[in-house]
Amino acid sequence: MIILKIIGIMIVILVFLLMILIFTKLKIDCTYKFEPKEQWATIQIKALFGLFRYRIKIPSEKINRQKLQAGHEDKEMNGMVQETDNEDGLSSLAPIKQLLPHLQELYKILKSFLKKLQIIQFEWKSAIGTGDAASSAIACGAGWALKGNVIGVISHYFTLKVYPDMQITPVFNHIASQTYLRCMIQIRIGHAILAGMKLFKYWRQVSEAYADYKTMQTESKREDQSI
Repeated sequence: MIILKIIGIMIVILVFLLMILIFTKLKIDCTYKFEPKEQWATIQIKALFGLFRYRIKIPSEKINRQKLQAGHEDKEMNGMVQETDNEDGLSSLAPIKQLLPHLQELYKILKSFLKKLQIIQFEWKSAIGTGDAASSAIACGAGWALKGNVIGVISHYFTLKVYPDMQITPVFNHIASQTYLRCMIQIRIGHAILAGMKLFKYWRQVSEAYADYKTMQTESKREDQSI
């Protein structure tokens, strides 16, 4: 009897902790700063009312290295595409065509998840200068247009809880290019878990569809060989 009471108490405690975890808000604070001589980025994750903290800082050397690697990979991919003939290219698109119906489901899952992400702080400050007053003004106007489009996309896919703090400072007497971007996002852990479960289910469906496609392709080749 005592053992049953202990088990019951443990189950109640576990359910209580699970409910706290599901409704706990996870905050992600992303900061990026760019200057001609220095650039860095930080990502800080907070949960359980600040009891859990994790911080990642990406120095400028790592950012530059990643950009160089991305450029090198793009060149390699372009070379591979040029070497691939038309017949191989069309045959390689066949699996993608088979999986296209599943992409709509993936889009729905991602869109639903992104709407659960609440942006509670958004700060984007820049300084632009070309050394000439007229061209600096034009560059600032283009910068405002770019920021407006970015905010439009963010407000469409995310839940924007605050008015974005955006500034562009024109520099007329010398060349300048500086940007400071900070975005704080929060989401309930339960929503993240639910999205992960949906993505896992989607991945299984896509894997099964791809396996069926490979089976059909193998059987088709055997029939052609037998003929």
